[in-house]
Amino acid sequence: YYADINRLPAISDQDMNAYLAEQARLHSSEFNVLSALHEIYAYVSKYSQEIIETLGQDEQAQKQKLAYKVEQIIFAMSSES
Repeated sequence: YYADINRLPAISDQDMNAYLAEQARLHSSEFNVLSALHEIYAYVSKYSQEIIETLGQDEQAQKQKLAYKVEQIIFAMSSES
């Protein structure tokens, strides 16, 4: 299976973006925002240390205080449950 995929011709970023945009449009009514947010929170919560450390080391993230903001979101969400 993976060998077959590896033999497929490469597609451009533009083609991939167009395909993803079309899929998003076709399936927009199937998307559950709350479920997606829950999955994102579960991931961020699980890997919070790594995410916060990485954000703390990135210059652009430091300027926007993203590590602090992520910590605040995790705290607020954990105190809600």
